[in-house]
Amino acid sequence: MTHIQKGQSKEPSQRQLRVGEEIRHVIGKMLMADNLFIAGLKSPYIMVTEVSVSPDLSFAIIYIQGIGDIDTDEQIALLNKHKGAFRYQIGKHIRLRIVPEIVFKSDSGFESSQYIEQLLNTPRVKADLEKPISESSETDE
Repeated sequence: MTHIQKGQSKEPSQRQLRVGEEIRHVIGKMLMADNLFIAGLKSPYIMVTEVSVSPDLSFAIIYIQGIGDIDTDEQIALLNKHKGAFRYQIGKHIRLRIVPEIVFKSDSGFESSQYIEQLLNTPRVKADLEKPISESSETDE
């Protein structure tokens, strides 16, 4: 089984991107339909942010972000526990030779962007950003 990493060095092919986007739509529609009978799953509060597909299309990582105050890790555990139903729907809606194995993971991109935003809003950084360019270049030398 080929595993892939988010932010992998080799750019994904057009086919990988297209299959990933199709998988994202299938999973998103399933979550939006709200007819999943998985106890504890808060599907209206789950967003599929990205799907990374391996070069041979046999493996896909589905990145999930919780909306609001839900426990994203708990929701991911539930999704992974019932991933067979999601994989079945992928096979039913997307024409592929092999339906990829799937795994749900948390998308940390939102937390990273919030952390950066918090840093940019600290008084020290704001003061540095408001300095004229000539002032900051003199102090750097």
